[in-house]
Amino acid sequence: MKMIKDAFGRIPCRIYATTLALYSTMVFTHAALANGAGGETSAWQYELTPYLWAARMKGDLEAGPLPETHVDMKFSDILNTLDFGFMSAFEARKDRVGLLFDGMYMKNSDAVTATRSELGLTAKAGLQIEQTMLSAAVAYRAIDSDWALDVVGGARSTAIDANATIEGNLYGLSGSVERAGDKDWVDPFVGVAIEYPFGERWKTEGYADVGGFSVGSDFTWQAIVGVDYAFSDSLSAKLGYRYMKIDYDHDDFIYDMASDGLYIGMSMGF
Repeated sequence: MKMIKDAFGRIPCRIYATTLALYSTMVFTHAALANGAGGETSAWQYELTPYLWAARMKGDLEAGPLPETHVDMKFSDILNTLDFGFMSAFEARKDRVGLLFDGMYMKNSDAVTATRSELGLTAKAGLQIEQTMLSAAVAYRAIDSDWALDVVGGARSTAIDANATIEGNLYGLSGSVERAGDKDWVDPFVGVAIEYPFGERWKTEGYADVGGFSVGSDFTWQAIVGVDYAFSDSLSAKLGYRYMKIDYDHDDFIYDMASDGLYIGMSMGF
């Protein structure tokens, strides 16, 4: 039994590091920083930003029937379990008001096999996780001069569906066990975003928020600092560093994780 548990225990470390880390990327990377400081406009402006956060992860997790696992992984390790993923942010802004949306879908799977030839025992454990996250927020530009300050408030919904299979073979006798679990929650959050243009095409961006408040997560917070380079009025590149901490512990589901790393995105305005 210990061999089967050890074989299965290695999977959540890899898969959850991918799905649950990348669901953290769903908190909009560019926050409320779309159209630059200085001057209000009478028409709505829109911006679409596909992005990637190359995060490393460290922390503890436990999901229903899956064993508690300590995660300490680099981003290159996380990518090994990725089947499919998509993430993008969208912003609509008019005058001082911005509407922010974010969506992400991730599917990950992994399997490991352990054998004890002297006992004629083979165990194979597999895990598949699908995760969807949607965020929506309102930003208000409190300062709009040579630099800009936005205050932000919103909520993000997270849904995770996990399916696990354990197959064993002992001297030709085989059997399997399947387990499934799902969890969803909503985190309210509040934050601030700052941007400061320098030069003709560059600007710096900073963002921080706190949330959860035991409504969804017990507590969550993040901080972002980056730069934005405008190729044109409608196309810009974003690069920066991001740290996020999430502490969720309810109904046999634990996710106490810190994630940090570089992010990169491309914004298209229209």
